[in-house]
Amino acid sequence: MNHAIAVPPAERKHFYEENGYLIVPELLAASEVEELRAALAEVLEEAEGLEASNAKFALSAPDPATGQRYVKRVFNPIARHDAFEKLVSHPAILDVLEELIGPNITLHQTKLNLKPPAEDARFEWHQDFPFFPHTNFDLVAVMVFLDDTGESNGCLQVIPGSHKLGPLEHDFSADGQAYGSEVRDKSVFADESRWVSLVVPAGSIGLHHSCMLHSSGANHSDRPRSTLVVEYRATDARQVAGATDPVGRGTQLRGSDDGTVRMVESCFKLPGTVHRIGVNTL
Repeated sequence: MNHAIAVPPAERKHFYEENGYLIVPELLAASEVEELRAALAEVLEEAEGLEASNAKFALSAPDPATGQRYVKRVFNPIARHDAFEKLVSHPAILDVLEELIGPNITLHQTKLNLKPPAEDARFEWHQDFPFFPHTNFDLVAVMVFLDDTGESNGCLQVIPGSHKLGPLEHDFSADGQAYGSEVRDKSVFADESRWVSLVVPAGSIGLHHSCMLHSSGANHSDRPRSTLVVEYRATDARQVAGATDPVGRGTQLRGSDDGTVRMVESCFKLPGTVHRIGVNTL
């Protein structure tokens, strides 16, 4: 399996444009990582004893042997703890984004993906764009890794250059979440020699284009793999479909919004079932 490589700052934009992803190792200080881990522990206290998913937590299916259910996602983490809200506007993260999509940066959504020892916490090969299409493709997912991430605990896998395929049709899961959804044409990810694993230490960030094909396996280790995912967009990328209720959606994080909409020529199928988690449910 190929592993992702870090590139010098001067090469970031070109590398991202060609490959559709970027990693910046250990962007956060150890103290910042510890603060985020502590915040996650506080948030998860509320899920103790939970037996069904709700507007705050998505649970795994019951473990076949023990019946235990695990939290596999925290919805809208910026509404759950100040530490997550603060991280969204971290200057070092926004600096990297500005290199890639320009000075006007807007928040689209946040989520916190955990990797418990549950098979249904895996992600099949998919793109992000079909879940929330916009008028252009300057949407970037920033994954902030709170733990060391490797192949044994379900690290992210990407296919460099696959973002150039543009939006692909997907078979969506019944609830419209990425869990269980998969790109329809399986030939686009059939060549395993092209897969690249993002094996990075805690405090690193991984960024990927909204049309990047990506997936992650199950966690087969005894180590956690918790990741805060923040979806940013260039301000002139305007949403045309998908859920519109994520907490913080539309928040201007850097630069300004002059009302411009930038449209690129494309043709794609709008999503059918779209997962909605309530209107700014706290």
